[in-house]
Amino acid sequence: MEDKARENGVAAMAACYQKFDPAAYLQYNYTPPRADFARKDSIVPWKLACLHRAFTEDVSGDLLVDIGSGPTLYQVLSGCEVFNKVILTDFLEVNRQELRRWLQDEGGCSLDWT
Repeated sequence: MEDKARENGVAAMAACYQKFDPAAYLQYNYTPPRADFARKDSIVPWKLACLHRAFTEDVSGDLLVDIGSGPTLYQVLSGCEVFNKVILTDFLEVNRQELRRWLQDEGGCSLDWT
C-alpha cells in the first residue's frame, strides 16, 4: 500500500513538472528586481559573486557536470573559466530546449545569457 502511495506521489509530481514554464521562471527570477545589478541587495549578483569565488578559489578540474540545471546556466558561468568541459543536465525537455536554443544561437530563447 505504501509503495502505491509513493508511486502516485511521484506520478503527481512528474505531471506537475511537465507544466513548468521556463520563460515565466526566467522572467521572474533573472530580471529586475531579483537580478538588478545596480542594487546591492539583489539576489542574483550575490549568487554570481559566491559562485565566482568558489570556482576561482576552491574548485577546478577537467569536467564540470551540473545536475538539474533548469533553464539556467548562471551557476556554471564562472566554472567555464576553470573547467575544460561543462555539461548541463535537466529532467525536463523544455529546460534542455531553452538552453539549447541559446547555446546554438537558434533564437527564441527567453533570456540572453551573454
